[in-house]
Formats: sequence, C-alpha cells, structure tokens
Amino acid sequence: MSQANSQAAAELVAQLLWRLEIQLDEAFATGGELLAALPRARAAANLPAIAGQQAFEVLGQAILAIGAARGHTVAGHRVIEKVGKQIGFETSFGDEKPKPAFAPTGVDVAPLRIAA
Repeated sequence: MSQANSQAAAELVAQLLWRLEIQLDEAFATGGELLAALPRARAAANLPAIAGQQAFEVLGQAILAIGAARGHTVAGHRVIEKVGKQIGFETSFGDEKPKPAFAPTGVDVAPLRIAA
C-alpha cells in the first residue's frame, strides 16, 4: 500500500471514528430526553405510576448500553491514536486541541455494575 493510500485510509478511519462518537453522544442525549419525557407524559395523561413502567425500565437499559458503547468507543479511539503514532501517521482522530491528562472523578460505579 502506498503512502498516499495509507494516509487516505487513516483519514477515513479518523472521519468514521469522529462520526461514531458524535452519533453516540446524540443518541445518549436523545435517550435522556425521552426518559425525561416519559414520566411527564404519564402525569399529563393522569395515568397511574405503573403505566409505562416496563418501557421506562427497558429504555433505561438502552441508555446504559449507549453509555457503555460510548466508553468502549473512547477506549478504541485511544488505541487507534496510539497505533497511528506508532506507524507514523499524524492523522487527527478527534479535535486538534491538546488533550490534558484526564482522570474521571465522581462515584465509583463498579459495585453498581456488579449488582445490576
């Protein structure tokens, strides 16, 4: 594979990866809006709390799955970025700003995953 073909392939991967990350963020946001709308719609229709509960639970699981997919995609992004650097490609796999070292903060959700 020529250098030009390799560069074009790397750039295509970068574009697709960026698009996937955007689509997952949009799906996560839309899912959150849907989950917020469900109890409001139930209350507006003056239905009992049990109405739509199963849908709420199932859709909540879908949102959790999107969150997990987003996390896997971010991890994959880092792997692709490292491989690109190792083989000499400086293709941008995201924004052009330097990425500060970022350690997630907040509640440790590992016990929740085990219990779920």
